Amino acid sequence: MIGELIFGAALALGQAPAAPAVAPQPMPMPIPQTLPQAVKPMTSAPAAMPAVPSTNGTAATPLTLKEGEKLVPNGDGTYRIENGSTGTAAASDEKKDEEPKPPEKYAFMSIIEDTWLGKRMDKSGVSIYGWTEMSFTASTARRSNSPITTNDFANDFQLNQNYMVISKAVDASKKEFQLGFRADLILPGSDARFTITRGLLDRQLTSGVNGGPRQNPIDLYQGYAEIFAPNVGPEGTTVRIGKFATHCEYEVIPAVDTPFLSRSYVFQYNPFTHTGVWAISPLNDTWTISNGVAVGSDNFIGNSTNRLMYLGQLKWAPKEGKSTASLNVTVTDPTYDTANAFPIYNMYNLQYTHKFNDKWSYVLDSTFSHMDGFPGVGSANWYGAVNYLTYQWCEKVSSTFRAELFEDSKGIRTGTSGLYTGLTYGV
Repeated sequence: MIGELIFGAALALGQAPAAPAVAPQPMPMPIPQTLPQAVKPMTSAPAAMPAVPSTNGTAATPLTLKEGEKLVPNGDGTYRIENGSTGTAAASDEKKDEEPKPPEKYAFMSIIEDTWLGKRMDKSGVSIYGWTEMSFTASTARRSNSPITTNDFANDFQLNQNYMVISKAVDASKKEFQLGFRADLILPGSDARFTITRGLLDRQLTSGVNGGPRQNPIDLYQGYAEIFAPNVGPEGTTVRIGKFATHCEYEVIPAVDTPFLSRSYVFQYNPFTHTGVWAISPLNDTWTISNGVAVGSDNFIGNSTNRLMYLGQLKWAPKEGKSTASLNVTVTDPTYDTANAFPIYNMYNLQYTHKFNDKWSYVLDSTFSHMDGFPGVGSANWYGAVNYLTYQWCEKVSSTFRAELFEDSKGIRTGTSGLYTGLTYGV
């Protein structure tokens, strides 16, 4: 058993980061400011409103406003009166909800905002931001905390990440065709020893001391083009083409988007990235379905290790609900590539989140993975469940408790078979 005390620091140097790589949810359409027959509160006897043709092919239902009543959007293109009646009608000429404030600009974007470059970037929607994460792990181990990965140096300093993001995000709330992109780079950092994919910058993994990995390599963690097609699917579809973070796990590599410096066993011994095509299609305010194909997990295009893989996700996230759930899969021929000594496996992941109130929230992340044909072993599987309980002390301070069980049935992922447990607390 390894007892450890972890000190981590992350310095934000740019634009506020986006949320983890999770399928975006559609935003409600704003109430039109003016329509041919705008409705105002009535001060006399109620009168029936004329119906407006429906946009989904169904008959419109006339609405009647009484004194003091107003129209409220349902979020699906229809409106309701205060008493709960529903139908399609002209919107009132009340003011729209206040527009959300733009994200705060941090160091780099603030410095250049009044320059020619800053104005051009702001106009085009391009942002650059990043951070530095470093750590020192006090440990009972002498040299290595293995099978722990990202903070694996025992009693030593690590430069985990010099992380930079260059992005132009698409906005699914704008029902118009859009093009965007994102590039995430570790420049450099010890975390890159684990995120580098086969076939992209992987010579750094054998060019260090005694033929091992360099201590602080660089990595293109993500690099993809993004397209939003408003007419594909009920709420439009966002398509990513390139190298992108896996959809299958709660934790992520970017330090500012994940709860701890250390990572769970479930995260460490399953995919980090995929290279291929990923399409995110909201069906309504509650359900989102995502599909994709890739050349495998942690595998770059053009390698002899490439193998066609299906990526899938079904997400349930009610707009006004306190819970969300998602089922995530990566499926291919899970036979170990003996010729190239490369692991290929299937993964099935279930995530559940619940917000009890403004202070307490909970996440369950559970995964089952399996592989066939491993030399000297044959078929093997590994699986586990991670629980996260978070308390929000104030706007800028929260604490999280993580409890995990992870079974590596035949030791082909960690090197030693058995049940691994972990308890972590961080502020």
